[in-house]
Amino acid sequence: MMWHKNEVAIKVMLIQSNLNLNLSNPLLIILMSMFLIVTTVMSSNTESVFAQHHGAPPPMATLGDRNISMNLTIEPKKIISDQDAQLTMHLMDENTGQVIQHVTYRLTISNGDQLKLSEFFHSHTGDLTILARSSDSPHLTVGGTFDVLTNAIVPDPAGKIVVNGPLFSEAGKYDIDVEITTVDNDKTDLMVPLVYHFVANSTNNSVSN
Repeated sequence: MMWHKNEVAIKVMLIQSNLNLNLSNPLLIILMSMFLIVTTVMSSNTESVFAQHHGAPPPMATLGDRNISMNLTIEPKKIISDQDAQLTMHLMDENTGQVIQHVTYRLTISNGDQLKLSEFFHSHTGDLTILARSSDSPHLTVGGTFDVLTNAIVPDPAGKIVVNGPLFSEAGKYDIDVEITTVDNDKTDLMVPLVYHFVANSTNNSVSN
């Protein structure tokens, strides 16, 4: 039963009236005050418990003591404009040497102030391979399967995601930003995403953290 403060006060008044208690007695005053406080707290706690049963939030990832590193490899090491390139990435648990599974990557690639690619990808195994296939098309098209559960593109049966178009069509510096939003489970969202920044340059072909 849920009692509100005004209901408790009314009940106290009714008890006083029906039993004709002598509230001039200090001991009775203390007892009645304690009764009012306890019932008010019980009412408040009961309301809080009921308010929490409107659906559980998605589970949050607990990285614990794991030392997580992000590995990104670009082939060929020397990026050549208008030629194919392949990006391979995964998260590693440095304590165990194991690749972390069920990872969702938000990959953003830009060349100066020109945004080239911004998309969510998911890998159940943790390893993500993206083949940037150069073509004469003026627009990028991303091949793969859209996964409703993760709201991201997952690799094709061959294990790759193919991006067709002018991804690395110009020589110069490319900023590659990777944001990790899930690990360990398809719906285990990180409370604070892991963010990594890499730089690829078509002249010195370096990839650095």
